[in-house]
Amino acid sequence: MKTTTACLILPLLASSASAFVAPKCQNTARPAVSLKMAIDYNDPVVMEEFNLVQTMEYDDVVAELAASGVRAPADMGDMDVKLMLVELRTVMNGGSSSNEVKTPPATFGSKFEEYLWTKPFFAEIYENCKANGDHKMNVA
Repeated sequence: MKTTTACLILPLLASSASAFVAPKCQNTARPAVSLKMAIDYNDPVVMEEFNLVQTMEYDDVVAELAASGVRAPADMGDMDVKLMLVELRTVMNGGSSSNEVKTPPATFGSKFEEYLWTKPFFAEIYENCKANGDHKMNVA
């Protein structure tokens, strides 16, 4: 009887052994993407919007959010709902003042500054190095 049981259990163990082997991990390195999603509350445009919203009543804030298709959660406090409206208005108006088109100065203080304004590729390399925390920017 023992040999019959062993003959039945052995194939079962052999077939289930692959369940205990970890699959090979594929190294799929994804490029680092930095998205600027935070709103700068020190920005003058955002600060102006915040000052306008701060004087509003809670019901008016909730009504404006609802009119825009955003539902304010019931457990959210008064200030949180107001900040939500500030963010909504800022995004709907095209963002903060940092999104404005910058005009180059009439005269440049150095060759470096001139290259930043007149050579878009150089400015892109510089900004990428700065974003990556690379302190060897003088090589660019």
